[in-house]
Amino acid sequence: MRFLYQQLEQQLTEQIESGQLALGSRLPSVRQLCSEQGLSKSTVLTAYARLEAAGLISARAKSGYFVCYQPQSGIPEVTDVAPMTPAYVSVDSVLLDIMEQSAAFDICPAAGDAPSNENLRRCLARAVRRQRSGQQHYYDEPAGLSGLRQQLVRRCGESGSQLNADQLVVTGGCQHSLMLALMAVTRPGDTVAVESPGFYGVLQLIESLGLKAVEIPASTSTGISPDALEMALQHWQISALVTMPGFATPTGACMPDEHKQRLVALLAERDIAIIEDDIYGDLTFGLQRPRSLHSFAQAQGYDGVLLCSSVSKSLSRDLRIGWIAPGRYLQQIKKLKLVTQLASSQSSQYGLQMFMEEGGYDRHIRQRRQQLAEQCQQLQQLIQSSFDVPVQMSQPRGGMALWLELPDDLNTMELYNRARQEGISITPGSLFTSQQRYQNCMRLSFSQPWNKRRIEALEQLAGLVAERK
Repeated sequence: MRFLYQQLEQQLTEQIESGQLALGSRLPSVRQLCSEQGLSKSTVLTAYARLEAAGLISARAKSGYFVCYQPQSGIPEVTDVAPMTPAYVSVDSVLLDIMEQSAAFDICPAAGDAPSNENLRRCLARAVRRQRSGQQHYYDEPAGLSGLRQQLVRRCGESGSQLNADQLVVTGGCQHSLMLALMAVTRPGDTVAVESPGFYGVLQLIESLGLKAVEIPASTSTGISPDALEMALQHWQISALVTMPGFATPTGACMPDEHKQRLVALLAERDIAIIEDDIYGDLTFGLQRPRSLHSFAQAQGYDGVLLCSSVSKSLSRDLRIGWIAPGRYLQQIKKLKLVTQLASSQSSQYGLQMFMEEGGYDRHIRQRRQQLAEQCQQLQQLIQSSFDVPVQMSQPRGGMALWLELPDDLNTMELYNRARQEGISITPGSLFTSQQRYQNCMRLSFSQPWNKRRIEALEQLAGLVAERK
């Protein structure tokens, strides 16, 4: 027997997934549903809270509830599960150009209005003032400040991972954590499995460490294909898997729990390391962040998962603080950190520690989730109204980016060069693979507010697409 709130939740879910309630449409008010269906206020509010947690709807202050999900009728799911042959990686110089513009997550870097956090700034300033005399002349302990690690352990607990501070190492950001993880579990010439399309930062690391990548097809909604991974494991000797199960870039895909359990089982059976990039996990559009692969590995008694994350995407890109929970590789990671970074800024760590202790991060992340959900919805609506050509887009329930598939005859690398001349920044799809793929795709971010200049930039981009030869 289903409770009344479950019946209402199912009814509204079916209306959303069928398209009857379209993206951006306003749901009936709580009072209206109570009157029409004879339900109590608590029943309706419970159903709405569950729909919000699932990423189907979002609440707007004083406005009500709105649909923030569109059925996956756009980009087709993975049908060919055959992985690519392992190959050495070469990352295009376009990526360097994007980073030099600070344009990886902004279609118009000159548009301003980037969100800031005054409470964080004050905590960082207080940390500098409170620093003991002469402390700046000493290195911090290799694992990072104990107080900060205590706070990070609590954050990891939100994803189901049970850790203590001694099992965590503070790093110089998530990219640094990923590098340490790859250095700990591979040797030059080894093969690493990566999702495709996947994070270009991982491809950079694989190239710099002299490794080979085998690309595993990934769905735009559920992430890496367990079937394709199993096939790859049967064909090639793989040393590690690097995956982003929570709102992966560039697609925003979120791996279902059953897929996480199967992935852990597949790799634990063969004792293959799993490097989990959980940098976007906090940025769910719902109330509950997704569980980490690491937590499922703990439940299965497997200690071969290296959990990596940072506050770069959830809080501040300028605050280069990340962490890694490396399981059995803890001592190796500590030694590698000394080789690659030696020490982290004590004042930055202490400032972040205070910010978290005082509840600043929790307040910030609640607001940030709502902002991103609304900005994602705005971007989807702007794309639908601005582009005259068929455009298929992913439907993320968290993260910071959309994956767009344009007509086959459009090359987004050429589009990048044309848009660059107009001060518009996109990330071409070919950067998210080591193969000749995704040339008609691109990533667009919704991490910044859609002010007038960014809307004009998107409309101008749509015009460049329409003018293609």
